[in-house]
Amino acid sequence: MGALRVVVAGWVLSLALIMSGCSGREDAVPDPPEGTPEPAAEPEPVVAEAAAAEPVAVIADLHVDTITAMMTGNVPWTDESLEAPLPALREAGVNVVVQAAWIPRGDPDPRGTALGKLRRIRSMVQASGGAAAIVTGPGQLERVVAEGRIAVILSLEGGTALTDGEATLRELREIGLSMVGLTWSESSQYADSSATPRRGAAGGLTDAGRELVVTCNSMGLILDVSHMSDRATAETVALSTAPVVASHSNVRALCDVPRNLNDELLTTISERGGLVGAMFHGPYVVPGRRATRADVVAQILGLVDRIGADHVALGSDWDGIIKAPEGLAGPRDLGALRTDLQAAGLSQEQVDDVFGRSFVRLWKDVARATD
Repeated sequence: MGALRVVVAGWVLSLALIMSGCSGREDAVPDPPEGTPEPAAEPEPVVAEAAAAEPVAVIADLHVDTITAMMTGNVPWTDESLEAPLPALREAGVNVVVQAAWIPRGDPDPRGTALGKLRRIRSMVQASGGAAAIVTGPGQLERVVAEGRIAVILSLEGGTALTDGEATLRELREIGLSMVGLTWSESSQYADSSATPRRGAAGGLTDAGRELVVTCNSMGLILDVSHMSDRATAETVALSTAPVVASHSNVRALCDVPRNLNDELLTTISERGGLVGAMFHGPYVVPGRRATRADVVAQILGLVDRIGADHVALGSDWDGIIKAPEGLAGPRDLGALRTDLQAAGLSQEQVDDVFGRSFVRLWKDVARATD
C-alpha cells in the first residue's frame, strides 16, 4: 500500500502541475489556451519509489527550436525527423529543456508569432501524456524532474515580439514565459543584435530596452543575452540585478564570429553570477570546416578554463536549422559528449555542473534576486 500511495500521490501532483493556472509564480503552471485538447491520462511515474527520495541528476539543454521545426514539418514532438524529439530526450535522460519561441527577421506580426508558438509548445507538452510539464521556477523544475518527467521552460527569442513593451511581456508571462532574449539577428526596439549592431549613441540598449531589463528583473524572468551585440550584452549585465544567461553562445577566441562572446564579456557575465550555454552550430564552434564533437569539447573546455564549470551549461540549438557537429546530431549523443569531457580532464562534478546543475543554481539566484 505504501508504493500505491506514492504512485497515486505522484499522479495527482503531476496532473496538478499541468492543469494549474499561471500568475507569474513558480508554483503555478499556466492553463492551456481555449480549444486546446485535454491532456492524455497520466502514466505511472517513471521514477521508482526507492529513487524518488534521492536527488535526481539534471541534464539540461538551454536552447532548442523544436516547435519551429514541428510547425515547419507539420510533425509531432515524437517524430524522429526532429533533432530533439521527445523519445530521444527521454532516452538520453534530458530532463530540462528550454523551448524557444523564435521570431524570424522581418516578421509582420511578431507578437502573434510569439503567442502562437508559446501556445503550440503548451499543446505539445500536454500531448506528451504526462512525460513533460511546463515549469516557471526552480522549485517547480526540481519537483517535475524528481517525478521522472521533463521540465519544459518557455523562452522568447526575439524582442521584436514585445510590440507593446511591458504589456506584451506580461501577456506572454501569463502563458508561462520564463526566459527572454531582447533580440535575434535583427536589432529590436530594445537592443542591438550581434548581426546588425547600431552605431554611435543609438547602440547597445535603447531607453525602452533599459526599462525592459528592469521589468524582467521585477518579474523574475531570466534575461538571455545570446544574439545581443557586445555593447548591448555589457549594458544588460551591468544593469540587471539578477544573473543573466547566454543560452547558446561560444568562445570568440576559439571561433571568431560576432555571435560568440569575447573573454571580457565571458568574465563579466560569470563575475555577476551568470551562465553561458555552449552551442553546437558548426560555424560557431570551429571556423572553416565541419565541426565535430571534439570541437564542441574544445569549446566547453575553453569556457570552463575561462569562467569555471559552475558558469557553463549546454545550449545545443538543435532544430534551429543548424549544422550539427559530426558525432553530436541529437540528445542520444550526449552520453558520448559526457565521456569525452571526462576523458579530456573534467571531473564528474564539473561535468554535472555543465550538464545542468549550474543552470538550476542560476535560476535559484534569479528567483532570490526578485524576492
